[in-house]
Amino acid sequence: MNIKLTSENGPRLSSITDPQRLRALHQTGLLDAPAEEAFDRATRLATRIVGTPVALVSLVDETRQFLLSQTGVDPARLASRETPLSHSFCRHVVEKDDTFRVTDARQDARVADNGAVNDMDVIAYLGVPLRSVEGDVLGSFCVIGHEPRIWSDEDHETLLDLAAGVEAEIRLRRQTNLARQEQEVFRTILDQMPVGVALAEAETGRLVDINSTARSLMNLGNDETEGLNRPDMYAFDSAGRAISNDALPLNRAALRNEVITAEEVTIKQPARRPLDLLISARRIESDPPLAVATLLDVTERKRAEREAHESTERLAHFHEVTRDGILELDATDCVRYFNSVMRERVRGAYGAHLADAFMGTNFWQAFPHFKGTDTEAAFRRARATSLPQTADFVGYDGRILEARLFPENGTLLIYLRDVTDERTLAQAREMLAREMNHRVKNVFAMMSGLIGMTARHAASPDAMAKGLRARINALARAHDLVSPTATLETGFRGEVDFADLIRAVLAPYTNAQDPRLVLEGPAVMLNQAGATNFALVLHELATNAVKYGALAHEGAELRLDWQIEAGDAGAMLAFDWRETGCPTRDEPPHPTGFGNRLIDMTIHGQLRGDYGTEWPADGFLARIRVPMELIKG
Repeated sequence: MNIKLTSENGPRLSSITDPQRLRALHQTGLLDAPAEEAFDRATRLATRIVGTPVALVSLVDETRQFLLSQTGVDPARLASRETPLSHSFCRHVVEKDDTFRVTDARQDARVADNGAVNDMDVIAYLGVPLRSVEGDVLGSFCVIGHEPRIWSDEDHETLLDLAAGVEAEIRLRRQTNLARQEQEVFRTILDQMPVGVALAEAETGRLVDINSTARSLMNLGNDETEGLNRPDMYAFDSAGRAISNDALPLNRAALRNEVITAEEVTIKQPARRPLDLLISARRIESDPPLAVATLLDVTERKRAEREAHESTERLAHFHEVTRDGILELDATDCVRYFNSVMRERVRGAYGAHLADAFMGTNFWQAFPHFKGTDTEAAFRRARATSLPQTADFVGYDGRILEARLFPENGTLLIYLRDVTDERTLAQAREMLAREMNHRVKNVFAMMSGLIGMTARHAASPDAMAKGLRARINALARAHDLVSPTATLETGFRGEVDFADLIRAVLAPYTNAQDPRLVLEGPAVMLNQAGATNFALVLHELATNAVKYGALAHEGAELRLDWQIEAGDAGAMLAFDWRETGCPTRDEPPHPTGFGNRLIDMTIHGQLRGDYGTEWPADGFLARIRVPMELIKG
């Protein structure tokens, strides 16, 4: 029996129960499928050419064999299109991973006790493997005789030729089924996104697809595709001006190839509350050409901003019409004066007894919990330097009072302003900014998945998914480096050190202590565009180094050098990726893969730079030159 190993030292598994084989088998979608002419034609042809009464296409799983096609089987002997493995000759094809011949099953110790001999009159058997693209045997294409028969080489070759066509059809069905499943997964993900997504034909602007979130935002039924072009829907820009249909972001991207980023649009419909949307749109590479738009509902965010603005205005008005709490202390820190605002604050926080007896009270006896805090330190600095100081007073009621201390002739004049609401508002704005950053990150991640479905550079769906996932992860690592510096106060403009970006992208493959890795260059801060584009480039170079280059060989070296050079058009970032010490080769390779095209497209198309490669006998050199004005943080 042929045995496969899950790993070099892992547990031994029968070919019948090999998880990889079973996964490939189920991915065909043919188990329990109805009879199809494409397979029945092959079994009919096999019986005529080889001259046997029965021919089968069988798929073998861990408990049974399913007869995808059967010609010549007596219905009285086989009521269903499957048999248990106890009645399967084809299981031996799977276990042997080779042709299985039986001249007379009654005299063959391998199958003499097989239930099919008596129950189905299987005497002579010739079966050849049906393999997946990966080489796993999914089942058998076989012919069966009810009398003993010595199979000729011509019989075998004929069966192999017919099996090749069946095998190709099974592989095609698997590929089609996987593509359909992947499309369903992306469709499900797309419909679960909290962001609306719409696709339109380039040149015409006709809406061709829209996810469930966008349908909900646009109040569309499942069969409606008018979208933003429907006659009862009105769009307005951030200044309140009406937007015509051809000026909508998706139509501008489709018809004029514009790139629109986070444009504010307000949608109004009869009997519905207005919607505030942030819409981004651009064309994508596809066949036929399409434009995609994302619609982010920011109605609640805008409402929160309006409420925050109104709260700020109310707070400012309050400060204009209401005096701050005022407190004056003498040289011994006893209360000399306090106004009515201060009295009410003391009464509310500490009780009427302290408010009524506040005059003449020593500050530290009245508020002992301030000792040893920043408040006491501010008092000491004010008296020691005679310079104004600030400190926060936090009372028993939890209110925060911003205290401004003015020393004068041994006394301290203290103005106290309640900043509790203002601080809370600032925290709310920060939380709002973080939420927006998180949601936009999700938009780009999921849109990358959608766009990736149109790519045709991969040899298989699994290869496409693996490559796409790795590139998205590289972008995500760059985003994670940039996002901590992107705040509300900086207008979401983040930056990251070039060396930190390199380490983050290389982290899955090596570490700072790896003797093969050498980094040398000055501190260079990259903006968002620089970080994300270089993340893609570094990921592609690192992937090749791990597969074929310096990171795949002990004793090799990967040296990364960068510096700022003066150019005709301004400062340039000069970056060299140098791999040495690799096994020598007779002639340099010819890089024509998608990864190399992606690097070239990124450097030339996105960063307007230069990219070139050299292939010394023991390594590889990539030279990249990019204008600093496009990437500088």
